Amino acid sequence: MLSDELKLEIQSAYRQLLDNKGYSPRWCQRQMVADIANTLGNVEVDEDGGRISQEAVTVIEAGTGTGKTVAYGVSALPLAKALDKRLVIATATIALQEQIVGKDLPDLREESGLDFSFALAKGRRRYLCLSRLDRLLQEQGGQNRLLPLYDDELETDGDYQVLYESMLDRYGRGEWDGDRDSWPSELEAAAWMPVSTDHSQCTGRQCTFYENCVFYRAREQIYRVDCIVTNQDLVLSDLLMGGGVVLPDPEDTIYIFDEGHHLPRKAIEHLSSFVALDSTSDWLATLPDILQRLQAETGDQAVLYDGRYVQWIEDLQVDLGRLKQSLLLILEDAGGRQYRFPNGQVPGTIREFSDALAGVLNGLHERVAAVVNDLEQRLADSEGDDQLEYWLALIGGAASRLEGAVTLLRSWAVKDGDDAPPMARWFSVRDNDDVSASSSPVAVRDDLHELLWTRAFSAVVTSATLSVGGDFRRYALESGVPQKTLFRALPSPFRYEEQAELNVPALTADPRDADAHTEMVSEMLPALCEGCRGVLVLFTSWRQMLAVKDMLSGEMADRVMAQGDQSRAEIISRHRERVDDDRPSVIFGLASFAEGVDLPGEYCDHVIVAKIPFAVPDDPVGATLCEWIDAQGGNSFSEVMIPDAAIRMVQACGRLIRTETDTGRVTILDRRLVTQRYGETLLSALPPFRRVINR
Repeated sequence: MLSDELKLEIQSAYRQLLDNKGYSPRWCQRQMVADIANTLGNVEVDEDGGRISQEAVTVIEAGTGTGKTVAYGVSALPLAKALDKRLVIATATIALQEQIVGKDLPDLREESGLDFSFALAKGRRRYLCLSRLDRLLQEQGGQNRLLPLYDDELETDGDYQVLYESMLDRYGRGEWDGDRDSWPSELEAAAWMPVSTDHSQCTGRQCTFYENCVFYRAREQIYRVDCIVTNQDLVLSDLLMGGGVVLPDPEDTIYIFDEGHHLPRKAIEHLSSFVALDSTSDWLATLPDILQRLQAETGDQAVLYDGRYVQWIEDLQVDLGRLKQSLLLILEDAGGRQYRFPNGQVPGTIREFSDALAGVLNGLHERVAAVVNDLEQRLADSEGDDQLEYWLALIGGAASRLEGAVTLLRSWAVKDGDDAPPMARWFSVRDNDDVSASSSPVAVRDDLHELLWTRAFSAVVTSATLSVGGDFRRYALESGVPQKTLFRALPSPFRYEEQAELNVPALTADPRDADAHTEMVSEMLPALCEGCRGVLVLFTSWRQMLAVKDMLSGEMADRVMAQGDQSRAEIISRHRERVDDDRPSVIFGLASFAEGVDLPGEYCDHVIVAKIPFAVPDDPVGATLCEWIDAQGGNSFSEVMIPDAAIRMVQACGRLIRTETDTGRVTILDRRLVTQRYGETLLSALPPFRRVINR
């Protein structure tokens, strides 16, 4: 039961914050504070503080302007401290992370009277690895002894020598903290990957540089603070490694998942796997020489190197080549550069071949893993050995990549049952003509339930888009939240009917006629943008966006900046500058501009949506899920496509009204909203703007 003392502390902090900021209390924000406080405060615990009651999860959809960070901060922080738990705030985007760490939490601490500490947690790849940097500088030519683990972990050349020397100098003098994001200029992947590392290549406490390690110093800090701000990817990575590896144990953590509508999709991405066949064959070819050098230089008897390694790997290379040719034959018949196996079922011959290939690769993985274990033991017994550290990082990376290949091939070898959603399985041809084989779950509700919800002390999921018109069934199905989860839909405090207009004009073309619709959009845009200062035009495909841009001319063409011309941050910055200079500006964007873009006031007084944002038909994961639902007698269009499109449309419309003083209009150039039966469902999910709909 939530104690009176904690209630008073939360109420007092909230009241003090409002008074100091000059804000008026918002009903929706107060309700969110109460829901979170009641959820966390009513968790039953044993004498050691462990949760003994059922899973304590609440899902709160809170409209734009609610002040979600204040609501969960002022309610969860006092409770987390009282319960001796760590609060982990996990976002989906860097922009929100930076806002929470740089503005929201400092404001909350200063104005509410709450006493708490906080820190930002990032993944290992965001930090400099001093061991790898030292090795690169010693070898004076790059990474010629290191095994590239991924396609984007490129070998270096002399062009980066000056950069690496500057990194070491700045870090040594305390002018740089080793965080990629705080380097004074943007670091391209080819320069950064060789001087960072991942879990499989990090030697941890055995590393010569452990005492000065950037990652472990940052990790020590997060274990000392009350509140950790991170991203959902790091939370999922930690959970998949067992929990408590990078972040605190889930059992001792209260999670806040802001932008929580992303969580199921991110879990799918983390549980997916792929293998690039040619790339795998190429690095396998280097393995015999590496193992032979390891035994020669260290005398490591775990290697037991002999000529059989060469023969095994040559056979594996032949088999990988045969698999590639079999897949290319399928593409010859199907056409295109990507092929999805219907119902996720790999044909029998390829399935059997994948199973055999997985068995051989697993045997090789077991031998390499034994070498890793031996190196770890020898390094632990030593006083520190640079040579052993080098080999452990190298062989550990090889073991990790072998394990990934085995995981993918075993997935292809399995025939799914009929009572659960299948895995999506597909392959595609890359620009370099390599073939990438992929596998992914289409549903992760059981995985999230086991990894997260049953283990977390408590959790809050919040976002402006979690339901379809207040119906949370789709999100509950996707996320696997417990049955007794509290769901709450809170409206935005904005006066939508007074502030904005939703317009569906008379249109001459149906979006299903792509060419005619594209021509119509290009013809209508100049008039639609007339008199507007800042316009955001959202498309569902690159093809249509670029085609419309090419059709524009004169002054209208000069106003447009399209996604892909520059980075998103640069486009937004230039757009703001134009509007500040009293020049009209138009942004063309895809899905990434429909979310997380904050353009208040005149920076965006008109949002134009070209089409209803139905999912793209070539997404293998979504297509496999829809296929399975239909096979079970369901209707994937109404159960998946329409709810997902409704959420995307709410996100797009959410770009317009960002403050209580904003005004403007949303125009949707898709007549299906008024000609199709599902149109009313989509319209009813949108904010209650004034409606001007030509039926």
